[in-house]
Amino acid sequence: MGRLPLLRATITETLRLRPPAPLALPHCTRRHTSVGGVPVPAGSIVIPNLFAAHHDPETWHRPDEFLPERFLEPGAPWRALVPFGCGARSCLGEALARAELFVFLGHILHHFRLEPPVPGALPKLGVTAGTVLRCPPFCVRLVPCHPPKSSWTPLFPIGHQSL
Repeated sequence: MGRLPLLRATITETLRLRPPAPLALPHCTRRHTSVGGVPVPAGSIVIPNLFAAHHDPETWHRPDEFLPERFLEPGAPWRALVPFGCGARSCLGEALARAELFVFLGHILHHFRLEPPVPGALPKLGVTAGTVLRCPPFCVRLVPCHPPKSSWTPLFPIGHQSL
């Protein structure tokens, strides 16, 4: 992952803009506290809003824009990034999910160029809220980066002498 920092930053920015689930699992407060100046008594059930946290303009510069380069710069707010939840109930599969995203997307981008089906027709990035965020369906063309290789390879290429 260290050899492809822009791919890692792109995945991270995608998870910031569209976390797998907009709300984390419920948490129970152990003691009296406050959130944003609002008192929260001990024993209260709180549900962290990950989507709102990832779009907070006090934490994120231009929060509604797709800017993967924000994670390439020093001082990126990594601690505010919680796409897989936070605390004791954060997703145990986060490392595996990130690794799978990296390998899958890296493999696709190594072999294909992604293009809209019609030039200039980019997908809409709006979402429908729910248990998970849903983007409207869209199409994309996968254009091979390299010409396909023949599945047949001669045992002795022309001009090669066999012994």
